[in-house]
Formats: sequence, C-alpha cells, structure tokens
Amino acid sequence: MRWQGIYVETASVVTGEPQSAAAAVAAGRYSAEEAARSGQRSVAVSRDLSGPELAVAAGRAGLRRGGRAAEDVGLLVHAACWYPGLEFWNVAAYVQQQVLGHGRAVAFELRQMSNGGMSALDLAASRLQAVPGTGAALLTTGDRFAEPAFPRWTTDRGLVFGDAGTAVVVSRDPGGFRLVATSAYSEPELEGLHRGDEPFLLSGSEAGPLDLVARKKGFLRRMPTAEVTVRNETGMMTAVKQCLAEAEADLSGMAAVIVPFFGRELLDRQCLAPLGIPAERTLGDWGLDIGHLGAGDQFAGLARLLDTGRLRPGERVLAVGVGAGFSWTCAVLERV
Repeated sequence: MRWQGIYVETASVVTGEPQSAAAAVAAGRYSAEEAARSGQRSVAVSRDLSGPELAVAAGRAGLRRGGRAAEDVGLLVHAACWYPGLEFWNVAAYVQQQVLGHGRAVAFELRQMSNGGMSALDLAASRLQAVPGTGAALLTTGDRFAEPAFPRWTTDRGLVFGDAGTAVVVSRDPGGFRLVATSAYSEPELEGLHRGDEPFLLSGSEAGPLDLVARKKGFLRRMPTAEVTVRNETGMMTAVKQCLAEAEADLSGMAAVIVPFFGRELLDRQCLAPLGIPAERTLGDWGLDIGHLGAGDQFAGLARLLDTGRLRPGERVLAVGVGAGFSWTCAVLERV
C-alpha cells in the first residue's frame, strides 16, 4: 500500500541495563560457542520494570519528544510477545490509562509476535486514512524476558532476547518520517516452528521454562530444514519486493535498512544474504549490545536513527519486520 500524508512523527526506546555476554558465559548461562557465533556482546535486562511498564515509559517519552498532547491521540495499539506480568488482563487499556489518561482513544492489543510493531504501523496508517478524525496514533511495544520462565540466553539459538519498551507516534502532521509504503505477507505453514510437539495446556502456570530449540526440533521432524529456509526467505523477500514496488524504489536507494536484532550469524543467514546487503547498512551492530527486543526492534531502530542523526532529509529507510507464525511486514519511510 502506498500512503499519502501519513507520518511517523517520532520514535522512542527505553531499554533495560546492559548485561554482558562474557558474564553470562562465565556463569554458565550462555555457551562460549554460541557467543562466538552470535557475536552478542551484551543484552538489555530490566530488573524492575515489567514489559507493560517499559511500554508506558517509552510511550510517555515518545509524546514528550514529539510535543504531542495525550489528548490528541485517538488510537493506541500495543504489541508484545511474552508474559505481561498478569493473566487475564488488558495490557492496552493499562498503557492507555498510564500514558493517555483518557477514554477517547480506541485501544487494541496486537499479538503478532516479533512482527507486532510493524503490523501495528500498517494498521494505524489504515485507520488514520479511513477515519480522519482519529487524530494521532500511539503505537507501543514492551517485553521483559525474565528468567527462570524465559531463559533469555539459551531458549533459542542465534539470538538473545533483550528487555525494552518502544513507541512511535503516527499522524497526518508532517515530521520525523513520511510513511511512503507498507506491505505484508504471511506463511502459516511455518506456524509450527514455534509450537513444535507441545501439548495445549490449561494454564500458563503448568508450563516449564520456555525451550524454543526443542520446539523447533519437533517441527523439523515434519518439515525439512531446507524447506523452512526457502519458505522463510521467500516470505521476507515477497514482502520486501512488494513494499519497494509500492514505493517506486529499490533497495540500493535505501540509506539504511532496519532488520531484526539477531546475532551475527543468524542475521547474515536470514536477512543480509537474501537482501544482498552488508551489515553496515543496518543497525545490526547496535543489536549486538541490546539483543532482540521482541516486537520492538524496528521502532527502536527508528529511534536510533533519530538520535544519531544518521539520515538527512529526503533519505529513505526500509524497515523489515519478521514474526513467528510466520508473518512479514515492511515499510519504506522518508526522513522529513
């Protein structure tokens, strides 16, 4: 979809404190071999704030940064991947109350795994266009991958999970980034990659520590690794090519590409090699300091680009979201 008059006014990120990979290796929580393959130097760890509280902090920071009044926000979408701290609870309503403090906004919670932030951006643009009286949209993400339920260093291979809240403000008022185009694609045949052979339980309290490696092994007994790789690459490239076509642009014209914050080896295999770009064109090196932020990598990347002043007016960035399920959402944005 090509957009007219939709802007990402600002972006913010609030991360936990850095915890070094070397310390995790020394404590026996992370293997030296995996550390060498991933190149992960550290990861963001929140000791006090839950995922929803991190999202609230990022949402407040985003409104302050853009000078946007909470009363102007008519849509809130919150995305996350992991346990929010309580069962049977509306996290979006909590973020709405804590950040906006009024009920004139429509608030949704979105569950699209690590593609949640990008999916929220696509949905927000649609609502802003369809319902002009919406005003501004606040999109937040927030996750705390706390142990022992979530062994952040070992639950998966090729990446380490970091704690953070992120936010973007989207509106029709020029500023920040102009949203040029978005696209989305899904491959539900890969859904089982994060389910494996696990039974459905009556309650989350029955579950032990999350082990994504074991789940993937279960799925790979049904689908060959080579087929998974082809389907994964095809899905991402389909979304990327469609987005670039909608934007009437090509990859070489992007001043930066925001891809998920995976470890070095996984990032190269799943993102850089298919896209045909070097790591230097991405924010992957920063990701080796903070880890994979669940649904928030791309919003954090936009905040980083604003903080560093890396883009000049008129330069464009491609943001690529990848989520278990599997789904991909891409966006081309232009610095205003």
